[in-house]
Amino acid sequence: MMTLNRSLFALALACAPAAAFAQQPTPPPAPAAAQPAPAATAATTAQLAVPARRVTLAEALQLGREYNPSQIVAQQNVRIANMGVTEAWGAYLPSISGSGSATRNSAQRVNQFGVAQSSALTDNSSFGISANLNLFTGFQRGANMRAANATRDLNQAALLQQDYATDLATKQAFFNALADQELVGVSQANLAQADQQLRLTTEKLRLGATTRSDSLTASVAYGTAEVQLIQSRANALTSQADLARAIGAEGLVAPVPDTALEIRLVSLDTAALRRDAEATAPSVVEAQAGVTAAQASLSATRSQYYPTLSLGASQTWAGGQLPWNAAPVTNVYDSTGAVIGTVRSAKYTGTWNLRLSLAVPIFNGFVREANIVSADANTVSARAKLRDARLALDASLTQSVTALEAAAAQIDVSRTSVASAQESLRMQQERYRLGASTIVDLLTAETALNQAEVTLVQTRYNYLIARATLEALVGHTL
Repeated sequence: MMTLNRSLFALALACAPAAAFAQQPTPPPAPAAAQPAPAATAATTAQLAVPARRVTLAEALQLGREYNPSQIVAQQNVRIANMGVTEAWGAYLPSISGSGSATRNSAQRVNQFGVAQSSALTDNSSFGISANLNLFTGFQRGANMRAANATRDLNQAALLQQDYATDLATKQAFFNALADQELVGVSQANLAQADQQLRLTTEKLRLGATTRSDSLTASVAYGTAEVQLIQSRANALTSQADLARAIGAEGLVAPVPDTALEIRLVSLDTAALRRDAEATAPSVVEAQAGVTAAQASLSATRSQYYPTLSLGASQTWAGGQLPWNAAPVTNVYDSTGAVIGTVRSAKYTGTWNLRLSLAVPIFNGFVREANIVSADANTVSARAKLRDARLALDASLTQSVTALEAAAAQIDVSRTSVASAQESLRMQQERYRLGASTIVDLLTAETALNQAEVTLVQTRYNYLIARATLEALVGHTL
């Protein structure tokens, strides 16, 4: 019996396919060994899985920041805030405006009796320039300048927060696509193993060395592995589509693997990390900028109680002009009294104006008081948000550091599990070859190995995602 088993095993190894993906195994005489149609579906899915482009992590991060709508909104808010600072500076400069007008009266007119009369054609025109300078605005300009600077800092902090949020979303899409890409390889290896086992069982059934039940069980295992491969490819397609959306690309985008990404961090100094995070964490920086902006806005609102002093000046030129041939003529004489030429009358007469204005606000229907209460309420709320942001940072740091350490430990456990499952499968294969175990034991060992390999892939990328989450939290790379 042992000699017969060894002969069958040698024959099965000779018939095993060399490639991971071969055509379906030869159906055994029993109907149970015939394979269903899902293989065609797997081939179709494989054709669809060809990505339009491939990107590295650095390229994905750059494209993500260029495309992400929230990122663009944050960038435009900074642009608007910078213009607000420029506008606040402009309040220290005089405002200048110009004006002008021109009219022409027709030569034909009607008097009060309705009689048409003719008169000379005349032109009337004027133009001028005026300027106004605020000398004192009740400290409002300085308060507005501080508020504008604080608003700019707030928007820059919000942009920093969005930078890391965008990077985290892009990294998650990138690592998920890498994980699903590797899981396709795991499913392919599992299908190849199931194919080899089915061929061996089929041949043993043909020689009468096993039962039809074993052949049926091997067929079910092969079909299950085939379905797993189809699902893995579908997951890979979905991940590639998600990555394409994250970076603003059309079609499918495949990530480029990089072993340098999986280099583990040395042991973290959590105390130093917490100290650094208090100064660099985007959430805390944004909350602190919000407090500063609210306080500056409150100061600007309180300045409405102070009087304002302004200086204005204007120059205007106005005049009427008869037609050139009808305008008054003035002779020009030389030193001897002789007429040497003529000049037309001056067309415009200039006037100037200078004014100093003082405005004292007395009562405006409690509008100032309402504005101050609103600004003060915003300040109180901003301080509460800052305190909560610091507490949330402390709690999130504890959670993220723990998750990172757990993910690192899980990688080691998963690698040990894979090695253990490989050894268990090797023993079960030998026992099955010798007839000391059933095919159920062998398939159980294969399933355990497949699950261990899937878990290892997932834990490796869970570590990378946990690291990216911690970096987004503290506001710098680790």
